[in-house]
Amino acid sequence: MRSKRTKRCIAIALVLVVTWMFLSPLLTSTRPTEAVRVLPESPLGSEEMVEQLYADWLARHENRGGDRRVEVGFGWSKGLSSELSRARGMVRFDLISGKATVELRGFDEPSAVDVWIVDNRPGPGHSVRPERGDALLWVGTLEPGGPGAVRTLEAELPELPNTDVDLVVVTRHGESPIGSGLLFGAPPLFQRMYTAQRLGRIGDWADSGGRTGARSVLAKLVEAGSALFFEETFDGNGRTCGTCHPAENDFTIDPSFIATLPSDDPLFVAEFLPALAENFEKPLLMREVGLILENLDGFGDLETRFVMRGVPHTLALGTSLLPAPDGADGTTLPPDERTGWSGDGAPGSGTLREFAIGAVRQHFTKTLARAPGADFRFPTDEELDALEAFQLSLGRDSDPDLTTLVLRGAVARRGLEIFLATDSEGGTVAAGKCTICHENGGATASILPGGFNFNFDTGVEALEDTPAELVDEENRRPDGGFGLDPHPDRPGAFGNGTFNTPPVIEAADTGPFFHDNSIGTIEAAVDFYDGEAFAQSPAGQLLAAADSGGIAIELEVTDVEAVAAFLRVLNALENLRSADVFATRARSTKKFSPARASIVRAIDDLDDAAEVLRSAGLHAGAVRAIERAIFELRCAAKLSHRHARGKRIDRALERIAEARGELIE
Repeated sequence: MRSKRTKRCIAIALVLVVTWMFLSPLLTSTRPTEAVRVLPESPLGSEEMVEQLYADWLARHENRGGDRRVEVGFGWSKGLSSELSRARGMVRFDLISGKATVELRGFDEPSAVDVWIVDNRPGPGHSVRPERGDALLWVGTLEPGGPGAVRTLEAELPELPNTDVDLVVVTRHGESPIGSGLLFGAPPLFQRMYTAQRLGRIGDWADSGGRTGARSVLAKLVEAGSALFFEETFDGNGRTCGTCHPAENDFTIDPSFIATLPSDDPLFVAEFLPALAENFEKPLLMREVGLILENLDGFGDLETRFVMRGVPHTLALGTSLLPAPDGADGTTLPPDERTGWSGDGAPGSGTLREFAIGAVRQHFTKTLARAPGADFRFPTDEELDALEAFQLSLGRDSDPDLTTLVLRGAVARRGLEIFLATDSEGGTVAAGKCTICHENGGATASILPGGFNFNFDTGVEALEDTPAELVDEENRRPDGGFGLDPHPDRPGAFGNGTFNTPPVIEAADTGPFFHDNSIGTIEAAVDFYDGEAFAQSPAGQLLAAADSGGIAIELEVTDVEAVAAFLRVLNALENLRSADVFATRARSTKKFSPARASIVRAIDDLDDAAEVLRSAGLHAGAVRAIERAIFELRCAAKLSHRHARGKRIDRALERIAEARGELIE
């Protein structure tokens, strides 16, 4: 029999253990300290969301005629083109009967060009670019025309129905696409998947374990894409996609986050690789302002032909990829999809798929020669499929309906009214026109129905004393936005001055704002639209012309605070939604490691929600509920026993619901 002293010691020890289990989460920082640079077990993306996006795309595609009407744009590709060209074009395929119609604009040289289809074949050392061993299908020759002429070609291609269209390539007449392509374009993931399914090739196209359903393929692609995004360096300088799009910082970087990184982080390769010391990055602007160097207009003049841009987050991309139809916003066709800050972030056909090709050549290289095979390797078709699927799996798959949103906070409620340009009784609020460009808080304009992303020149480049100019005026270059033509009013800039519309749902916790990180807070970003720079911009003039009083946007100081409060609440609601998804996923996950990874992501989202509200003194009750949810999840993250972990997660989910109830009715 144990002595009383022994029993007392055992009891004290048990009390200490239990106390430590409960207090340990409180003794650590609110935000998890472990780096999330590599997340092979963290289910960050949702294949269900990609499946829904695919279903939406499928409905549109079949409504247009399915594979009898497939459009692929082409243009200069930062990754693949052998020379810079401002020419652009479009191929319209009938993949059923084997017909192709080609249009080429902007190629005014008095010489012919050839059009090719490349069917990439797998093999050692093969990649997305045309290589020996790939199947090349010659479409035809586009003969010279006069200045400004549109070159056209119609071709019958009996081999086309059995050819995988991986690339469309335009070369100078008589040259092969291998090593000498001038213009490039590629169908996006969903088109590739649809055609593969139609031809019964889905098992070969993507290893689906013998299953041919779209979901099984997408699930595997999302999983593979996550690993590639955070781990794959493509034999380059050590950077990955996650270097500039870290999951733990909402898939973007800012000066505060950059300051937490170790000096040997791959983000800083320009500081410790001699071959990249000049003209690869501007370290001062990167560290102080969070700007990354981009050679959007070619690599021919690295000393002067560059821009410095912030890093856009990669959340909810599937809601904002559709460009304005038929160039309705003054942009050209392509791009086929809106990516990057100017809407042509991925030259070529402008697709999210091609974004990765350009990013690898721009950011992953070991030297400024950017020689494939020596400085980096290009992704394969399969890797591009996976990366595209993963990026489409992040964040939201749709925008909320703000007209049905009933907010509890009076200030945020007034901000919603201004945002929608209607008061509580349905009257018009002339000063607020936010929804024209950000319908339902997303990245699509209400100018035309259909969910299109428009480009606008809002006058951001006219701002003076921006952080970049104050920190390093010498390396702050004018940014021309969309396109390759010289800007008429900005010496040294190329483009038409327009930039594409980002969503504002995620805005409050993904600043700084605008393409050059020129504004630091959500309040200042809202106030910009009441300023002279916007009022005098083409976008401001357009709004003023449509207003009976000739006013672009006119906001009182209290209006600015109200709209910003609404955007903070909107952001917090999205973070709560995301946290609920990750916590629920952790609740149903049996294995400890992936469950913990989901918990970590839920905590990150809750941290963001609490900070977004707390920093503006909004909804103290919601903040308290969020903090309690974080406590429960931090406890759960330490419990390997599934049942005990599940109880903690259930309590956290209750607190998340409580926080949401504090924000909306």
